[in-house]
Amino acid sequence: MTAALTDAAARVVPCLNPATLSGLPLPQFLALAAGAGFPTVEVSIQQAQACGAGPLRELLAELGVSVAAASGILPAGPVLPAPLLVDPDAYDACLIGLDERLKVMAALGCTVATTVLNPRSRLETAKARGLARQRITYLATAAAAYGVRLAVEAVSIRTGLPPELDGTHPVAGTLPQLAELLDDTGTDSAGLLVDSFHWAAAGADPVHLTALGGRITHVQIADIPNGRTADELTDDHRLFPGDGALAWPSFADALTGAGYAGPVSVELFNPDLRALPAGEIARRSHHAATHCFTLAEAAR
Repeated sequence: MTAALTDAAARVVPCLNPATLSGLPLPQFLALAAGAGFPTVEVSIQQAQACGAGPLRELLAELGVSVAAASGILPAGPVLPAPLLVDPDAYDACLIGLDERLKVMAALGCTVATTVLNPRSRLETAKARGLARQRITYLATAAAAYGVRLAVEAVSIRTGLPPELDGTHPVAGTLPQLAELLDDTGTDSAGLLVDSFHWAAAGADPVHLTALGGRITHVQIADIPNGRTADELTDDHRLFPGDGALAWPSFADALTGAGYAGPVSVELFNPDLRALPAGEIARRSHHAATHCFTLAEAAR
């Protein structure tokens, strides 16, 4: 194993995203994650609120698991998050209860709130980017008051986007574009969420990561299938890290070069993999998160 891979493997912390075990009640998800060996998880803040911060904090302590990040700072229903560029009425509705959601994050020791920026919008590009900057600044400032940092994700897949993320005008579909937009906000309370699948869909350029320096706030991981072009990739193609064609040595080296040390969260939407028994999914996810950064696993 190269020094870079050794360093990356030592610096990252295995984490599990609840989308990988979609449809489970939060306590069951946490139990499966802990049973598979995960020390950290992501949660839907709406699910966490439904459980109650006090009982959930006790369960986390009992299981020996911490919450690395929470989605849903802008909620869409009881589980799913809303993207940043929802229409004005929906955005105003999403802001209702914001302080309560942030209080629960803080009570759970969660220091990262994740959100997704629409790669395309019905709004013209300049207007969409201006609105994104405004909303990022507002949410980041609100989160910072509770010791929570906003992590914004760039979506780089071009095919199969859900309607709420799609449109006719480009906004920011790569990490460099998102980094430029965040720089223009002037806030220090927002960073970038790096997703290995979207990084690969955008061309798998290590410079896209190393140029971010210390601005990477959270990392999600999934592999890409062999034989698919970037234009063909959809979230349904996500594989367990190490089971596909992603250049894990380059990804690991670039994360190390960017100075990232923290959670790497397995996030899968592949319906075939989600159909596996939940315990098997959790175990395979943990194996993937702890082995994909080694050359032997990365070359599979």
